[in-house]
Amino acid sequence: MRDFDFGEPRQEGDETVVPFTVPADLSYFEGHFPGAPIVPGVAQVVAIAEARARAAWPDLGPSRGLRRVKFKKGLYPDDSLELRLQRDGDKVSFTIVGDELHTKGSLLFG
Repeated sequence: MRDFDFGEPRQEGDETVVPFTVPADLSYFEGHFPGAPIVPGVAQVVAIAEARARAAWPDLGPSRGLRRVKFKKGLYPDDSLELRLQRDGDKVSFTIVGDELHTKGSLLFG
């Protein structure tokens, strides 16, 4: 079982963009759901968005909460996606996009 395959982050204007793929043997698929695997929302927020935000900005304080998180389209095995992060003080806005928007929201730190 594996974790997400993250590529090298790059800057596009004021956004940090992190390409990643969802491996077919992703550990989060275990039990979620047999025969129809989908990445759980908590994994999208914590293992993707929060983990990459902390890698981009190690000075972020403790997690304080979430704001306006929307799951528009599922993340499935072999998806190739981009995580887009934008920091404004103690708030990091994120989107996960492929051919269209999958997930968006804001992480609060401090």
